[in-house]
Amino acid sequence: MGKKTWLVFVFLIYYQLVSGQEKITTAGFQFKPIFPSNFFSTGPQHFESEGVQFVQQQKSGFCAGMVIRKGISKNWSFETGINFVNRHYEIEAKDSGNVAKTKFRIISYEIPLLALLFVQLSQQIYMDVGFGPSFDFFPSDVYSETENLNQYGGRRSWVATSLMANLGFEYRTEKSGYIYLGASLHRPFQFIYYSQVVYSGRVKPVEALEKLGGNYLTFDIRYFFHADPEKRKKKKN
Repeated sequence: MGKKTWLVFVFLIYYQLVSGQEKITTAGFQFKPIFPSNFFSTGPQHFESEGVQFVQQQKSGFCAGMVIRKGISKNWSFETGINFVNRHYEIEAKDSGNVAKTKFRIISYEIPLLALLFVQLSQQIYMDVGFGPSFDFFPSDVYSETENLNQYGGRRSWVATSLMANLGFEYRTEKSGYIYLGASLHRPFQFIYYSQVVYSGRVKPVEALEKLGGNYLTFDIRYFFHADPEKRKKKKN
């Protein structure tokens, strides 16, 4: 999608916020463990150079931060906030029975803009589906080194745009806030880092360059503080 499409999306969300009637604005926090999966392109990346086999894969990590939700109607809400993301990776090099490994991590910050659709399942339980863009910020390049394997990760850009989608269930108490459990997929529109690997287990070092996609899958745990509905302002004659 182009920049104009994102501008239209943000404008429509803003319009709904300012034109809605009875709304609930609440804030909370979330913790989302990252786990690897072969689905949604979050599994290992395999590549080869001069007979050396490389495997680059995502390990455990987490995403945590603050969430702000603005109710638009009974079924639609808008969510934003800021999250700290800690991705962990491991690279393995195999060369004629010899194995070398190194680990590195990527730190980023993200600001999502999500539209949420809620379906009421019981008096206090809701199911929701969320989707929208996320703006991701990468503060630095990364580097790791072991005896026979060095890795350098260079940012493609200090800011990137991603698509976020989530599915979950929410338990709403009357006075103690909301408790949410679900799962999210974070998918950048372009790769986020160049990953350059140097294997020095031979007389002549072997180099390889691979693009790092940056997709991740999470299990989501959220808590929102209790908030009363905003009262509709009466029009003055």
